[in-house]
Amino acid sequence: MSGVVFWNTLKSHWRGALYWGIGMGLLAYYILVIIPDVDALNQYAEMAATLPPVLMQMLGVSDSATLLAPEGFIGFGFFGYALLILAAYAVIAGLNVTANEEDEGILDIVLSLPLARWRLVVEKFAAHLVLTLGIVLMAILGMWLGVQQSVLDLNMARLVEATLNMLPGILFMIALTVFISVLVRRKAAAIGIVAGIIAASYFLDFIGKAVTNDIVQVVQKLSFYTYYDSAGVITHGLNVGNIALLLALTVILLAGALWFFNRRDVGL
Repeated sequence: MSGVVFWNTLKSHWRGALYWGIGMGLLAYYILVIIPDVDALNQYAEMAATLPPVLMQMLGVSDSATLLAPEGFIGFGFFGYALLILAAYAVIAGLNVTANEEDEGILDIVLSLPLARWRLVVEKFAAHLVLTLGIVLMAILGMWLGVQQSVLDLNMARLVEATLNMLPGILFMIALTVFISVLVRRKAAAIGIVAGIIAASYFLDFIGKAVTNDIVQVVQKLSFYTYYDSAGVITHGLNVGNIALLLALTVILLAGALWFFNRRDVGL
């Protein structure tokens, strides 16, 4: 039965991933073509200058001058909240690994087949990794199409890097959802806990950007959004250390989910 779970998961969920990919691609395209000329970009920057600094920092903009650079505007209009949008997809994907079938009372039937528990989790996670990569690639396609229509001078390679930078964060949230759903068993409780962790992480990163305090800066490190750092990537390129940390945490969470899943009863 090697690979059966993997292919069945792809077959069952590719349409949903396609819709998410189209949505993210259209959003990326829209952000790139919304600016008709450089003068309009300056007007957006002037409008942003009237916003409270805290609000701008929450959206990933250090100051209004950042928006004068085309990449800065793209970071503000797309990358600043793209990962937060895709958090919903990540939670749904994570629940599809074990929680949904257990909640429906059919997981024990699935496990009665000659299928190792670890393979069920690993193959489903691998399938959602492929689907997530497809969503990110469709966002890149939207970026590329937008660049072809945009009047702005944009660095396509840097936009690709910033889009790929979303992948580790999404995988981390999927693994987090799998881990929590295996640990607490109840689907509703798992959703609440994961949503709370994601919201708290976003809030900690926001506070860390808005407040220059040593204690706050230390606490900010607990937020996985800190290591997403979309503004830094769009300006300076990928941060290998941040990517490695998020991927390492993803592997740890997945290993923890496997450990707990292999050592408990399954069923209602």
